[in-house]
Amino acid sequence: MLKYPCPPNLSIWWNMGSMLFLVLGAQILTGIMLTMNYSADEQLAVVSVDYIMRDANYGWIIRSLHMGGASMFFALIYTHVARGVYYGAYLKNPHVWYSGLTLYVLSMGVGFLGYVLPWGVMSYWGLTVITNMMTVIPGGARALDWFQGGFVISTVTLKRVFVLHFLLPFVILGLSLAHVLLLHTNGSSNPLGLDETNFSVPFHPYYSIKDLAGFALLLAGLVGMTFTFASLTADPLQWQPINKMKTPAVIKPEWYFLYAYAILRSIPHKAAGVFTMFAAIVGVAIFPMISAEESFQSMKVCPPARLMFMIWAANFMFLTVIGAQEPTGGWVLAGQFGTILHMGTLAALPLVKLMWESELYMPIEQEEKMGVL
Repeated sequence: MLKYPCPPNLSIWWNMGSMLFLVLGAQILTGIMLTMNYSADEQLAVVSVDYIMRDANYGWIIRSLHMGGASMFFALIYTHVARGVYYGAYLKNPHVWYSGLTLYVLSMGVGFLGYVLPWGVMSYWGLTVITNMMTVIPGGARALDWFQGGFVISTVTLKRVFVLHFLLPFVILGLSLAHVLLLHTNGSSNPLGLDETNFSVPFHPYYSIKDLAGFALLLAGLVGMTFTFASLTADPLQWQPINKMKTPAVIKPEWYFLYAYAILRSIPHKAAGVFTMFAAIVGVAIFPMISAEESFQSMKVCPPARLMFMIWAANFMFLTVIGAQEPTGGWVLAGQFGTILHMGTLAALPLVKLMWESELYMPIEQEEKMGVL
């Protein structure tokens, strides 16, 4: 690994992968510590969380690190994916792209399961909303009853959520190692999108030092958030006891799922909304298929694609804001507009790059034909 050949022009955007490994390790470590005092029971879950925060030695620090680490993990994932889209990493390593997408979907599942465990108001109603999406597929109602352990969400359901949340991070860790092995097969992409095999440099010391600097900044940010803004991303309703007879005015997940939730709510038909939401989440899977004929990887040489990318990223933030609002009036229309824009830009990004390349190469090909004649 220390002698792994790397392109000599990698920027800070290539530090996200190593940072994700660090945060994943911290999440697994703090999660194991939290399980020592957590009780997966409807009556005891809130009590055990209060015990961790108030009475367990340094329990509030461990839980705050775990909550802040989850937000940091998804922020790094979104930056990592955006870098891959902008610099065309999916062209050089399609298998790495698909393994990374699998890791992202699994991480979303683990993140949601962790959101359920404190068993506050949002935990219960969020689980109700997400599990009911299973009924849109054939046999989904029976699968829902099996997962819940009955006809309603109960202690049995919470125990199963807890077991899955404990085990899946180790699956993610194993797949992450496979992700890195696949990356080492063809090598890393680079900002220029060129083949720099003959100009590579060893990983150590050129990038090992760079990764250590990134680790220091990441740990400083995580510790700073833990001790200064411990509940920055937490919903206040998560501290209220569950009332199964009263639905909150606004049911919403953590910030890193809000864009998908906004898309789900923007379509009134249940099955169509679920399908569109999953298509939006895994939509980047089409990039290697559509872009197979591209000559350039990076968007640096394609101004129209850069503009489209900026619109896509800005719309992602727009949908995140929409997902936190009450689904009434203009917010519904705004969510529908953002959904159309998100799906449209996903499909258009590779096509714009292909059209730009055809405009660049067409005059050259015509000149070559004229020269031959």
